[in-house]
Amino acid sequence: MKNHYKFWIVFSFIVVFSAGIVGGVLLEKQYLSQKIERKERRKSPARFPTLETMAKELNLSSEQEDDIREIFKNNDERLKSLRKQIHEQLSSIRMQLKKEINFVLTEEQKVKFEAMIEHHLSQMKRERGDRKNGSGKNRNTKGEEK
Repeated sequence: MKNHYKFWIVFSFIVVFSAGIVGGVLLEKQYLSQKIERKERRKSPARFPTLETMAKELNLSSEQEDDIREIFKNNDERLKSLRKQIHEQLSSIRMQLKKEINFVLTEEQKVKFEAMIEHHLSQMKRERGDRKNGSGKNRNTKGEEK
């Protein structure tokens, strides 16, 4: 009789364990697929077609290509100007934010805060350099290699 209970207990554990594994795998697949879809949507915003793509798909004449190339060139200068304005506004906001935070902090906290900012800036520069060099490594949230 005891063996009968042992069998059912072991069998129950195996069933529950198996159900947990199957449920975990199915849930993980569902979760990962949704996460990947969201990430792809974020990563690849609608991009304006290149001149080469337009020339190929629209059968542009060389004159049309030259006109569009000039339009791209003119708008590129306007976009650079806009990026510069945005950068200046963001810098101004960051400086104001920093001043307001410093007003609340003690002297010791201000020193630590400055160190935090410097660490963040150096990490951002490092990551930007990695992206430019194409050697972006897998990193976790603390910037350590996986």
